Amino acid sequence: MKKSTDNPWQMIGLIGTLGMEVVLMTLGGGWLGRMLDTRWHTQPVLLITGVMLGLVLGIASAFYTIKALLRE
Repeated sequence: MKKSTDNPWQMIGLIGTLGMEVVLMTLGGGWLGRMLDTRWHTQPVLLITGVMLGLVLGIASAFYTIKALLRE
């Protein structure tokens, strides 16, 4: 059976997906942190925490996506 990594367009799509996972998780963490900062008047503590947490979760999500692809 032909491996799914042989198609260059599929690899370009994978790279785009991995980038979007990291970016969207980071932006989501920043957005949530800013909203909580506004509500609890803790600027910029929760914003920074949200961005860092989103970045870590985005990288972890990308890692598991690559791991699942390599398992196929």
